[in-house]
Amino acid sequence: MKAYIYNVETKKVVAEIKGDDNKSIEAKFYEIGYDTDEYGLTYSPAFGTVDGLITDGDFEVIDVRG
Repeated sequence: MKAYIYNVETKKVVAEIKGDDNKSIEAKFYEIGYDTDEYGLTYSPAFGTVDGLITDGDFEVIDVRG
């Protein structure tokens, strides 16, 4: 499974985390240390919809799968 880290103001994706489950993905998100006032984590990005996330394909992919 995967989740996306995004800037909450611009909605731009800054990273994707691939993991075996929500727990491993969320642990990595907090381990990385993103400021949660500026960045969010979502499993459903809704690309291309109103208020959906924006990506240009230029973001880090972090794989924590076992």
